[in-house]
Amino acid sequence: MLVAVATVAGSRVVAAADDTEPVWAVSSPVRAGDPVRSADLVATPTRIGSDDAGVSAYLSAGSAPPAGMYTRDLAAGELVPTTAVGESTAGRGVEVPLAVEPGDAPADLAPGDLVDVWAVPSGTSAPPAVPPRAAQVLSGVEVVAVAGPAGGLGATGLQVLLRIVSSPDELGRPLARLSAGSVVLVRVGG
Repeated sequence: MLVAVATVAGSRVVAAADDTEPVWAVSSPVRAGDPVRSADLVATPTRIGSDDAGVSAYLSAGSAPPAGMYTRDLAAGELVPTTAVGESTAGRGVEVPLAVEPGDAPADLAPGDLVDVWAVPSGTSAPPAVPPRAAQVLSGVEVVAVAGPAGGLGATGLQVLLRIVSSPDELGRPLARLSAGSVVLVRVGG
């Protein structure tokens, strides 16, 4: 009898040990805004739990990796949550470069971040009757690239490349407003 109980208990332990689901994990670090590529993913057998919420919280390796981009940074070996992959805007819209002064953008601004773009009027020597006001020019724009100071001696600003999902014909008014003052980027959505 003791042998039978031990056999049943042992078989349940072995069966439970193999109760895993294959999910995708990243093989190396990825940044928000990076495209999802199958070469960067590895199927990882994982014990998630039997409830539907646990199983659906991560990308199943039982199907091909989704097209899109990462919406947040992931460390090497980290399981890929379904919420960490979003729709890619690659190939849509236009890319617009902006010069941004120090302190006018988040210090850790990175590709994949979404920003609102504000135009802040330049200071004038005479006080106006009605002070100029900052105006939001663009909303929820994707950062494609961020580079340090460009140019020669004394250059201090950032060069930020934004992807604007709009036709080139619709950019005239926003770009004109940005040329009249300084640019401030405000991170949104996370």
